[in-house]
Amino acid sequence: MALLLVTREEAVNRLTELGGAPDSIEVLSDFLRAEVHARKHAPRAATLSRVVRLLAPAVLVDEERLADVCDALEREGDFVLAAGGVLHATPTRIVALEDHARVFGSLPSRVMAAALGREVFATGAARRVVSTDGLAEAVENIVGTLVTPEVWAGLDRTPNADATFLATLNHRLEWEALDAGALEKDAPLEWRTWQVASDGARWRRCNEGRLWWARTRFGGHRRGWTASASPSTSPFVELSADEADRARFALSREVAGASLLRVSRTRKRAIIEVAGWLPRPEYRWLSLRAAPVPESKGTRWEFGADDEAQIIKILTERLGLLVEVQ
Repeated sequence: MALLLVTREEAVNRLTELGGAPDSIEVLSDFLRAEVHARKHAPRAATLSRVVRLLAPAVLVDEERLADVCDALEREGDFVLAAGGVLHATPTRIVALEDHARVFGSLPSRVMAAALGREVFATGAARRVVSTDGLAEAVENIVGTLVTPEVWAGLDRTPNADATFLATLNHRLEWEALDAGALEKDAPLEWRTWQVASDGARWRRCNEGRLWWARTRFGGHRRGWTASASPSTSPFVELSADEADRARFALSREVAGASLLRVSRTRKRAIIEVAGWLPRPEYRWLSLRAAPVPESKGTRWEFGADDEAQIIKILTERLGLLVEVQ
């Protein structure tokens, strides 16, 4: 088998053919999809390192930036991050909207476009197809599924971020708590707690709190709920990423003005800003109706003025956000 030596310029040109600058979010997203889809499952840290090495002849990619892209793909639903920091490939799901369809799954864009028989457009980590004619049959050919927007978002299957939700966490603490330090068998964890004040809320190092977060030695995350002290020293319930996000908004709801929904308007468009990640159902619901502002890491969203009332209503009712018009 002959080996072909590719110059740096040729490598850059080939990457550009994928749909953008070699270090664009769109190109990086597809390299991550291709890596995870081909392997079916792989450690997150190893996947990021492999993609950085793969792109090195053409462009130097900051691994932290690539990690942000991977976060966005996990939020989109293109990957599933399982326990132990392992990324799993996902099947293709298509959500048909009025004039286009959103595309989710680990299949790379070029492969998906060929399978669906239509162009797949990418904006950041999000993907869509314009034509929906014959889409159901095309999706079946790649063992995918058409789902409704309501099913995809799952708002009807998840509670509001409020006192009732926090009460369920306390109830779980009574019946299914893990022993203190149960997550620290490999190494001690540096826990931070979610502290809420009238001037805002943030993760801080502290000895007292209820919602806790820590980074593992391999770059993964642990989240826990306690009565008052750190999971290192107190019984706790381990939370999923979505449960922790929901608890974060529920705790912020207890202090007036701690969690804001900032709104800025033009004649035909509006932009909202929310501090931090939305819980997954709210994120999915919003992503079908609004476009994330580039480089905002999912905290700023733009949409038509006609959608503003419904979007603000859902986010304020479910997450307890206080609207601030700028």
